[in-house]
Amino acid sequence: MKKKKNWFLRLLSILFVVFLGLYIASISGYYESQVSNKVALTDKAIEQFEQDVLEGKAVDINTYINEETKDYSNKFTDMGDRFSESIQSVLTDGIGGIWDAIKVLFF
Repeated sequence: MKKKKNWFLRLLSILFVVFLGLYIASISGYYESQVSNKVALTDKAIEQFEQDVLEGKAVDINTYINEETKDYSNKFTDMGDRFSESIQSVLTDGIGGIWDAIKVLFF
């Protein structure tokens, strides 16, 4: 006789492990260390800017801004964007049409 698998307890245990991982990451200060690293880079850029101004060098803002942009788009994200935009337009037009019908009937 096989034991019946309890899918709810498995899901609950997986969610608990994920929660513990996120909790430990937040307690250990992982996010704060990542933010402080970005601030440290910004402080270095400010110091370099001030040094260049004192030395009379030509200053361009683009040399001091280190903005990393990552493009995470792929077929699935593009499809999700189109899907959400179509749902938004359907809901907006639908609610607007219902409101216009109510105005015609009652006002």
